[in-house]
Amino acid sequence: MVFDLGNVLVEIDFSRVLSVWAGYAGLEIEELSSIFSIENKYHERFERGEISSLVFFNGMRKSLRIDITDEQFLEGWNAVFVGEVEGICDVVTLASIQYPLYVFSNTNAPHQIIWRGLCPKLLSKFQKIFVSCELGWRKPEKEAFYTVAKAIGKPIHQILFFDDSPENVAVAS
Repeated sequence: MVFDLGNVLVEIDFSRVLSVWAGYAGLEIEELSSIFSIENKYHERFERGEISSLVFFNGMRKSLRIDITDEQFLEGWNAVFVGEVEGICDVVTLASIQYPLYVFSNTNAPHQIIWRGLCPKLLSKFQKIFVSCELGWRKPEKEAFYTVAKAIGKPIHQILFFDDSPENVAVAS
């Protein structure tokens, strides 16, 4: 069993990110919401580990037209995490009795620090955590799923994927 992290194990909310950035930039959150997209070239490259945090921060600030410091950007970026999805620890604990469990997440280095500290008990139930920024592939790229399956040692058709993205689940199957 392979679980996604965001909105499967840990609740995320990008409005929290935009709220922090808007506050520092002296803007209304609606102004940033209208131009913000998590699916952009900077974010995808960051999640593959192809660019540094600084390059990502600068690229996003430029695309959003906000003038905030690296520290302010990082504070907002890390505000995305709300906490564990309610009841998920019990589900994972029960599943771990019968099945080997893994995490596969599209993520980046700054976020890893936050979510690893946010839910250590939950994450301890997983045999391995696969992260896109270390694999060099991100979901929904087929290579990402095949890389994880190979590392687990199971054919991809024998792995049950839990993800909040229907596209990711479709590609994995």
